Amino acid sequence: MRFVKPLDEELINQLAADHQLLVSVEENTVAGGAGAAVSEYLAQQGIVMPVLHMGLPDIFIDHGSHSVQLATTGLDSAGMLHAIEQRLALLKLLNRAIK
Repeated sequence: MRFVKPLDEELINQLAADHQLLVSVEENTVAGGAGAAVSEYLAQQGIVMPVLHMGLPDIFIDHGSHSVQLATTGLDSAGMLHAIEQRLALLKLLNRAIK
């Protein structure tokens, strides 16, 4: 999504129908962010969909270059890839356990 308001409900519906995991990445705190708005919309629609929220922790982040801060918070490409792979592996395990 390129914007939060108004929420692109059509896109969210399409992505939820076509994917096994939605990932929200934002350079903002997760609480009250764009990902939270997506999760709220999904819940209102009764759509059960795993969502991985990635964003800044609600703490003071030490000074440093932008790239160092992203790496520290797991929002660099390596950190995001790792988090997504972990979540997909967990979903795979849960699906096997259900079957």
